[in-house]
Amino acid sequence: MNIDYRDPWVLLLNLTVIFILILLIVPTLLNTKERLGVRLSFSAIFMIVAVNCMANLALFYTQDVAYFDFLFLQAFIPLLFGPAIYFYVLLNNGGEIKRPWIHFIIPFLAILYGIYHVQMDEGDKVRVFREVNAAQNLSYNILNILVMSIPLIYFYFSKRYLKRLHIQPADPLAMLKKIKVQWSHEFINLLLFCVFSFLVIMIVATYFYQVPQPYLDLIGMPIYFPLIYAVIAVRSNMISKQLEMQYAVSKAEEDNRLRDQRIAISRDLHDNIGAYATSLISKIDYLAVEEKAGKGALEDLREHAESILGLLRQTLWVLNNDTITVEDFYDHVKQYALKSFRNSGITIRFEEDIRDNRILPSEITINLFRILQEGLQNVMKHSGATEAELYMISRDTVRIILRDNGKGFIADDHHEGYGLANIKARAANIGFTATLSSEEGKGSILVLEEIRPTAY
Repeated sequence: MNIDYRDPWVLLLNLTVIFILILLIVPTLLNTKERLGVRLSFSAIFMIVAVNCMANLALFYTQDVAYFDFLFLQAFIPLLFGPAIYFYVLLNNGGEIKRPWIHFIIPFLAILYGIYHVQMDEGDKVRVFREVNAAQNLSYNILNILVMSIPLIYFYFSKRYLKRLHIQPADPLAMLKKIKVQWSHEFINLLLFCVFSFLVIMIVATYFYQVPQPYLDLIGMPIYFPLIYAVIAVRSNMISKQLEMQYAVSKAEEDNRLRDQRIAISRDLHDNIGAYATSLISKIDYLAVEEKAGKGALEDLREHAESILGLLRQTLWVLNNDTITVEDFYDHVKQYALKSFRNSGITIRFEEDIRDNRILPSEITINLFRILQEGLQNVMKHSGATEAELYMISRDTVRIILRDNGKGFIADDHHEGYGLANIKARAANIGFTATLSSEEGKGSILVLEEIRPTAY
């Protein structure tokens, strides 16, 4: 060999590779658009090679037996290469890791193997150190072959998982999922080529040409692996951009589809139910004038028809607005409350603390409105109150409080009936909690509170 693996350029090569791998890891870890498990598993694939380079530098480049223990104690880390690839493929495609402990059995045995070498006396350590340098230590050579061959098994597991993965054509995210599957296949193929070819090179060089182990670990691996890793990093970045573009296109298409659906629903509601409700009110008015009998029953029918029309208008208001701010929503609730409490003998006051006037999705607003609608109706019909208060708070989270000075009640199964159960179910479906507290003779308080701040 004309090349000396202890030349300064070999040290510079390994330090440069370690630095480049760290640069590739940092952006991946900081990419919060991906799930944490995806980021960690992808970064681990790069980190394992970086740790290997550090261990090889510590032992082979320095030729210091003092680092012998470190080399064997970290021997379990390269054995995590295969599981990291498999975890990344699963998590990147929406899968879950079942029984993860199975994948750590062999690395755990490697830890025990490292502890065994730590317990050796100095004479045995020197002997094994010389054998490793000369590529004549059987246990170390087997460990190296395991490090390179175990990933081939995980490549098979990954390919099998992707083959069994079915994407529904009707899924709004079908195109995004297909891109991720295609990238996963490409990712596995690149690493498969890298690992398999280096395994062949290592076996041929070690057993046929008696190339010392330090040459493979200090020169071969730092040159060979980063080349493939660079391709993977570039392609991963390109796929990430492609996913962002496709997501934007898919979201726009989905928004347009939902908007068309809302327009169609609004038109149908207005043309059908609205027309029937209006016609019903007109006929009731005619009968009330002409018959002058059953006036109470007719007034009840008219009240129900007006309620239908009012509910229809509220639903249309939500459906016809893509974006509803907290202030807009609160103003609409106030208008409804004032109209409902007119001629009821109940005075209602409004207070607000809206520091974050963020946009609320229509699903959130329509459910919150229905809850407050039911709460206001309960105050008007059952509370016996003379005063009510509606308080809207929007800071880090949204909080709505409806309070009355009515007769209150003692909480029991009767008051935990359908009405409250329905309110709690609606609230839970949109990420809110609903709490109703009351004390006999001291009124009731309904509190709606966002469970956690959400970016809408």
